[in-house]
Amino acid sequence: MFWAFVEASQISGSSVRIDGKKGHHLARVLRVRPGERGVAVTDGHEYELEVIEIEGERVVGRVLGERSARGEAAIPVALLQAVLPNPDFDAVIEGGTAVGIRRFVAIQAARSIGRPPAGRLVRWQAIAQSAAEQSHRGEIPEVAGPMGLSPALDRVAGSRLLALDPAASTPLMRAIDGSPAYAIAVGPEGGWTDDEMTTFRDRGAIAVNLGPRVLRARLAPVVAAAILVQQR
Repeated sequence: MFWAFVEASQISGSSVRIDGKKGHHLARVLRVRPGERGVAVTDGHEYELEVIEIEGERVVGRVLGERSARGEAAIPVALLQAVLPNPDFDAVIEGGTAVGIRRFVAIQAARSIGRPPAGRLVRWQAIAQSAAEQSHRGEIPEVAGPMGLSPALDRVAGSRLLALDPAASTPLMRAIDGSPAYAIAVGPEGGWTDDEMTTFRDRGAIAVNLGPRVLRARLAPVVAAAILVQQR
């Protein structure tokens, strides 16, 4: 069963039209055929489809049913991720989307080695959409940045802020308190600087660890988010 995010304008009555790059992917890469089933998602709704027509790179499906979008975590989790070398940051977007992160904010940290080229945000957004479809999400997470630490913190105001630090004395699980939203901040391979940790503390952040092992910067945020999204 395929899963595709579409625009509301692509839904007309009892049919859904999927064309452009997404239509090409379905028709030419996945090679869907008439009679196959799929789901189109838009504006918080999922439409169960049966493919009835394929013409070139356009796929038309008949709507079999409609429901509110499912599959989203009850607790929204935002990730403030220090910029990493491109392949590693791409992996964070992909894995984080799969486990349920609602929002990514890329931070140009003091020890960030990566310097994303212009237009990298477009690629990150495309990775998030592809991963959301692959994991059957009900929405595509927002991706923003890169930006400085202070404006990134402004974007998650109101969330319980947790700063990942291997040297912290508080385990992540102990910092979970039933808050309605969480934001987890993960630094680059060299970690956050003292000044950055001071900024976190000034904004009310709690420094937390993920246990006795030190994880790579591309893995730690996915592990932390996987824990947080399970909270009720």
